[in-house]
Amino acid sequence: MKEYIIQMLPMILVEVLAAIAGLVLISNTKTVKATKYFVYFLCFTVLVEITGNYAPVAYYSGYTLFSFVENTVYENNYWLFNGYLIISYALYISYFKWHLDSVPLRRFLNVILISFTGAAILNLIFSDVYFVAFSAFTNVVGTVLVLLSISLYYYELLNSDSILKFDRSLPFYISLGAILMHLVLTPIFLYSRYFDSESPEFVELYKTILLFTILLVYLLYTIGFVICLRKKDSS
Repeated sequence: MKEYIIQMLPMILVEVLAAIAGLVLISNTKTVKATKYFVYFLCFTVLVEITGNYAPVAYYSGYTLFSFVENTVYENNYWLFNGYLIISYALYISYFKWHLDSVPLRRFLNVILISFTGAAILNLIFSDVYFVAFSAFTNVVGTVLVLLSISLYYYELLNSDSILKFDRSLPFYISLGAILMHLVLTPIFLYSRYFDSESPEFVELYKTILLFTILLVYLLYTIGFVICLRKKDSS
């Protein structure tokens, strides 16, 4: 139990750090809609992460804590994170859509976003994955669409004057973090069924990859917020 808390604490702290940096940014600078929504999403992520820790805490405490979830469908936290993942993918797609100047590309991503959200919800309703594992459909399709939206953002960036100051642009840092997170974490989420006491090697690999990925991603977000705070512009 103590070991688990020591491993998880840095992840929670770096997520809180990014959320606080974002809140400071939107409170002290000229803020675009996309930045505000992204910061609020980070705050929501912290809340979900803290809440979702009930499952591993119960497990590592031998169910002396949160004993009421033992041998129920809520013994694992998949039900919480499967819903959260749909919101997460939708937010990332929307974030980069809001940074596109092309109206046709925005409309294209709108159609894709609505279709994906509806299909992901239906998949959770009509499949048996909701309580037992992370949804492969949500993760694979969501990752592809996030990378597509980032690609469209890069395409416009390369064809505009903004490319000259991309390293001072918040969307650039968000895109780096999003690419890293989705490319690295999606494969291990797909093997989440192996996250049990009978697969200790996978458990340790899962925790190590998750830890270092989350640390890098949220530090990138924090760096982006600090840079924008210094130049008094959150765009």
